[in-house]
Order: sequence, then C-alpha cells, then structure tokens
Amino acid sequence: MKKVIVLMTSLFLLTGCVKVSFTGPKKEEKTSQSTSSKKEPLTFVRADQYKDQDNEVLEASEKFIKEHPTLGEAGKVFVFFPGYTFGNEENRFALFFIVNRTTTTIDRDGSFVLNLEYDGEPLFKDVTVDYEINESGVLKPNTAAAIPIKITKEQEEKMKGMNDSSKAKMSFNDFKFKDK
Repeated sequence: MKKVIVLMTSLFLLTGCVKVSFTGPKKEEKTSQSTSSKKEPLTFVRADQYKDQDNEVLEASEKFIKEHPTLGEAGKVFVFFPGYTFGNEENRFALFFIVNRTTTTIDRDGSFVLNLEYDGEPLFKDVTVDYEINESGVLKPNTAAAIPIKITKEQEEKMKGMNDSSKAKMSFNDFKFKDK
C-alpha cells in the first residue's frame, strides 16, 4: 500500500493545548511550568518499532518539525494539524502532531477528545484519540510525535478546502493517562 501525502496549498496550522496533570495509583503530580522565554528546539520522535524504517509519512513529519522547531508554548502539551492527509481509497488519515512543551516526560498511553470545525461545520466532534507509546513514541520535553487519525473521503475533501485559519476552530481536552 503506497502512502501518499497531500500538503494543502497553503500551510495551515491548527492548535489546541492543555496543561497536563498526571494521575496514577500512587499520587498526583502536576507538570512544572517553564517560564523560560527562550524555547528549546523541538525534536521529532518515532516509536521504537519505526526507528529504522523508511516511512514517507514519518520522514515528512520529521522534516516539518525541523522546519518549525519553535511550535508550542512552554508548560503545555499541544496538538497541531499541519494540513497533511495520506492513505488510499480504503484507509485515509489526517496527520496531527502532539507536542510536549512541559518539563515532564509522557511515557504512558493516554487519550484525549478532539473537536475540529471549519466555517461552523464540524469535521471532528468529540472524537476520542488514543495516544499509544508503541505507535507514536515516548514524548520527552520539547519533542513532537505523529498521530494519524482515520478520516473519511468527505472529511479529507473538507480538510483540503481549509484555507482560511480564521474560520477554523480546534479544541483538544480531557487528556487522560492510562495506568502503567
């Protein structure tokens, strides 16, 4: 199956962010807020199973992060949609990035709820997205990972037509970690 990446004609970035709280069976820890005005450059991470593989999507993701090393805000976890879609007739995906700008390593699976609308029309409504370490990698501070989200042909067409960021609204909330 050949994966094809479609870059929208104009680079379109959508952002959602949350402050992350870690809760587990032992105790609750909150991430530290960085107050540094200088941002560390981002590094793209791959899950161990993809580290040595040639993969068009991951290579394009690495290139994007290298070209945009200052994405995100200190002390927060962000989700970005850079405008990439890929796949074939049966399996289509929108590529999102999760960016960790906290001082805490995210080393366990989690999930969050994603909403995306364009020009008042919902594209994703209360979609639960799973972040799996074995698929996307461990997110150390100042790293980004790819999260593909399955989409329909209709969603892809609407996403290709998103060319005015003032008409787009994305939210990313309810980030929950699974117990280790």
